Amino acid sequence: MTVHFKQRLTIKHLRLISVLAQELSIARCATTLYTSQSAVSRTLAEIETLLGAKLFERTTRQFRPTPLGQNLARHAEQVLSQLDKAEAEFNAIASGDLGSLNVGIIGAFSPRILAKATNQARAVAPKLAVHFHSNFADALIVDLMRGRCDLLLTHLDVRQFGEDLIAEPLYEEHISVLSAANHPLARRKRLSWKELSNYPWVVTPVQTSTRRTVERNLRISAGQLNPVVVETMELHYVIEFLKSGKYLTAMSSRLAKWFEQSTRDIKTLPVDGNDTSTTVCVARLASRKLSELEKIFIDNLKSAARST
Repeated sequence: MTVHFKQRLTIKHLRLISVLAQELSIARCATTLYTSQSAVSRTLAEIETLLGAKLFERTTRQFRPTPLGQNLARHAEQVLSQLDKAEAEFNAIASGDLGSLNVGIIGAFSPRILAKATNQARAVAPKLAVHFHSNFADALIVDLMRGRCDLLLTHLDVRQFGEDLIAEPLYEEHISVLSAANHPLARRKRLSWKELSNYPWVVTPVQTSTRRTVERNLRISAGQLNPVVVETMELHYVIEFLKSGKYLTAMSSRLAKWFEQSTRDIKTLPVDGNDTSTTVCVARLASRKLSELEKIFIDNLKSAARST
């Protein structure tokens, strides 16, 4: 039997399914929606009757979505997120503003390209508001899939998601190794990854492509990994550890150049061998048509990447 959602499901239904899937409790769902538990149970029964399918399973100890319930909850969250965005843009345009963009971004993305693209986009759309939020690439993909962000700037190979996402290359990036200017390796003209394995590292967590690149090259060249002494996502902490003269770190070459120009205490090391390149992309959902604001921002990202 084919079920036609447009003729049966309402926004109220979608919101209830989304909240139930998050809370996994009728009582907590009722609290979140400011209604009674009996009303939640009644509406859920109504939805399941309309669709002719069981969406949640109840036992004495658990309340969880069925595979159909999980699927519907994921799409419900996307629809509700887009509705919230439509409301925000409607009110912004009605008040004289153009609207806003939510952009997920990995910490290694080039700050120069980001600033240049944003400034160029706002020159075209002066009242454009851009909201950036950073996280690990895997978490940002989830945000994009659920409609929590409009675009994603990432190193992640999004091809693994098949036809769900569209990724447009922006620039090729390389990983640079940095140390303090007074580090024992700072005056060397050539270095191998094997030599780097003899020193302690301050690095980003294992969820980042930079960390995986460093570990891969150390494993290939040295046959083993030096224990990570410090792990952090905060770049200002990384820089302070480097200044002590004991540690090495790695980051995108564009970000490394930006830091090296900002402070004379940090130096990029001349490391030979092995592949440290990756492609930086702007990714979006294939199922959703680009808005004019998104087109403007993507065009300016490409322009900034070409000229930076």
